[in-house]
Amino acid sequence: MKKKPDGVVWDEKEGEYHAHLLPYASSLSGPLIEVPNVDAFKQKGVTRAKQQLQAEWQEMQTKLKAFAQQAQLTERIYNAQFKFEPIVGETYFLYQGKQGDFLSIIPPEQWKKDCIGAFRLNSEYLWETVKREPTET
Repeated sequence: MKKKPDGVVWDEKEGEYHAHLLPYASSLSGPLIEVPNVDAFKQKGVTRAKQQLQAEWQEMQTKLKAFAQQAQLTERIYNAQFKFEPIVGETYFLYQGKQGDFLSIIPPEQWKKDCIGAFRLNSEYLWETVKREPTET
């Protein structure tokens, strides 16, 4: 059999032309087939995914630091000396004494002791730092 020119779509097995079955143009006058630039899409996707993951990683690190600080604070207060049962929602003051830390209900304005800070016991029995406004004397 005589070889067909390149522009002709001939199926050797079937023995017929099948250009009308192809999903793309097979003649030289057909529309140009453009290959999309997937490398740019991939690069943009990688950049965006990296930025998103980096932001989430930083947020998780911030939360982890806050969690560790609250755990250390709670442990420190529970290890302090006190002879009363703290009430949830009340403010207490942690002082540094000669024999270690101790918890008191007396505010630092009424007592000349080395106050570490004001703390409140929340409903989950974790201690939280209380921001206090300075009192005028």
